[in-house]
Amino acid sequence: APWSAAVRRVASLGKLTVMPSAGPSWIYRKLPDFLRRYAGLPIDQVFSKGGVMIHSASRLEDNGSDHLPVMVEFSLRPEEKKPVDEDETALAAIGQPVRPRG
Repeated sequence: APWSAAVRRVASLGKLTVMPSAGPSWIYRKLPDFLRRYAGLPIDQVFSKGGVMIHSASRLEDNGSDHLPVMVEFSLRPEEKKPVDEDETALAAIGQPVRPRG
């Protein structure tokens, strides 16, 4: 759930941004149909990092699982001119001649 220590830990260790919850996505199957969209636990989380921009996260209709599907709409930011960290610099240089800067 978004308030859990596990979500905060995963986000912290991965340097991820936790997106606002899409709402209850785990539903107790024995609930009457009219309650299923409103009762349950928000246990499916969406995280983002780097050039991923999340525009929305929403729950879709019940598909027979005990979790509602979560649809995430996102886009990618345009590539930056220079690498964000040293690992990217090393990977980009493999197989390419090193050119002096300046």
